[in-house]
Amino acid sequence: MRLFFPKKGTHGGALIVRLPVVAVAAIAGLGLFCGSAQASRGWPPTTDNPYCAITTYKLRDVPEEGMSVLDSNGTPVIVVNAQTLADSPPYGRFLMAHECCHHTLGHVQLYRQGLGHLGPQPFFYIAPQLKQMELDADCCAVKLLKSRHETDSIAAAREAMVEFGNAPTGAYYPTGVERADNITKCATED
Repeated sequence: MRLFFPKKGTHGGALIVRLPVVAVAAIAGLGLFCGSAQASRGWPPTTDNPYCAITTYKLRDVPEEGMSVLDSNGTPVIVVNAQTLADSPPYGRFLMAHECCHHTLGHVQLYRQGLGHLGPQPFFYIAPQLKQMELDADCCAVKLLKSRHETDSIAAAREAMVEFGNAPTGAYYPTGVERADNITKCATED
């Protein structure tokens, strides 16, 4: 749900690392996204997201590539890294579609339900499901992009995952190879 990648030159290049979902809840709980009052003041800036009708914010100077959360009012929002959108528009489109899918597939709500069950340790509630959730969101995004004939975005996503090789893409997440193979499989399905 949340992607992070260090600046080029650290850890041998532009390596993408998944962060724990618990960090997403902490950001959402800060109340940074408080609805229309802040949006009307122009901060944070939004971007058009053609894959869902969920407000999508683009932020600079954040390490995350993308995340799907609920704002302090419980409204679904998506946050994408403005630099990622500028540097790789095809991959940025995949990220937006992927984050839309986390919302439409109910992943964010499932995580929120976990908060009510276990108090401050929701990550452990949902961790066993994270791998499948990421694969499902990837596949959903591929199908959205395929329906729009945006094959460059599918290819960009696959390439990003290939960079991981056999390393996991985050705690409890699939490996890069698993995700790249899943993207390829989903792209060939009708």
